[in-house]
Amino acid sequence: MQSSIKINSKSSKLGEDLAVVLRRKAPANEITWMILGGKQFMLNEPVSGLDFLIASGKGVPKLSIENLANVMDVPMKDMAVLLSLSYKTLARKKKTDVFGDLVSSLSIEIANTIAKGLSVFEDSEKLNRWLHKENKALNMQRPFDLLNTPTGIKLVNQILGRIEDGVYS
Repeated sequence: MQSSIKINSKSSKLGEDLAVVLRRKAPANEITWMILGGKQFMLNEPVSGLDFLIASGKGVPKLSIENLANVMDVPMKDMAVLLSLSYKTLARKKKTDVFGDLVSSLSIEIANTIAKGLSVFEDSEKLNRWLHKENKALNMQRPFDLLNTPTGIKLVNQILGRIEDGVYS
């Protein structure tokens, strides 16, 4: 039986591509790559985390952050907060303008967490509801609010891992 994967995205092509990748249980690196724009983000599909490290050194384009925001179903002003940027700075950038290595790295880590969440929930609406709901395992904080630091991202990934393993979280 083929599972029904639901991906809501303002870009129907991105949503369709993500659904296909998730349906075939693709590796997290491929899902992350798709979330960030696929070939528009990085010409070749990443083989390992080192490819993302190299990409973060080169800079993530604004288009990738827009794709991430679409998958997360959040406005760019919320992405600015997650990335510790002013909204004006984010809005002023052209789609092809790249960000520095810290913002780029954080964007990639957030996308990786969203990729894991999509694999776990298999439905972007369920994932996004979970991200915005207070969580007992996180001391009644919303997982979304923790995605602005590497430590918070690590905690959210741990909770997603517990959910994936069937542990109530």
